[in-house]
Amino acid sequence: MRSLAAAVGVSAPGLYRYVGSRDELIAHMVDLVSAALEHPPPSGDWVHDITVVAEQQRSLFGAHPWLAEAVASLPFMGRHVLDHLDWGLDALAAVDAPASRKMEAIALANGIAALFSTTSRPVGPEAFAQLDPRRHPRLAALLAAAAPTPPAADLFPRVLEAVLRGALGSRATP
Repeated sequence: MRSLAAAVGVSAPGLYRYVGSRDELIAHMVDLVSAALEHPPPSGDWVHDITVVAEQQRSLFGAHPWLAEAVASLPFMGRHVLDHLDWGLDALAAVDAPASRKMEAIALANGIAALFSTTSRPVGPEAFAQLDPRRHPRLAALLAAAAPTPPAADLFPRVLEAVLRGALGSRATP
């Protein structure tokens, strides 16, 4: 808080005239960053809609490394965070699932966006340099049987869809 106060040209006690605590300040920062999310009108294809916004979140998490931890510990939700949740419920309106599962699905999409924002590159053969076929026989067999393929497309949309469909149940079809 002292560093921030110095950066904006006020004393630390002066900063507390505007925010009650560091947690409150961080919640306002999360809300400000969340304002950058563009929520398109729901198209009827909820997987596509959620994925489009989750891709934006992934970029925001990448641009603001502090954001993932901050989102996980919000003391309150600002209007832009609430806008996001409300939009998610609208995008999922036609999904036959309880509202609690829909909220869980939105939270999972946020979490997956945060997780994938830290992935810098796909895993290649060098990642398996320590593989011992005696210790890891199933993994060695899988890798030995795998045909050479071009690098996989971005896993983010595929993983996101699979997790969302799992969280929402088998009735969750577009």
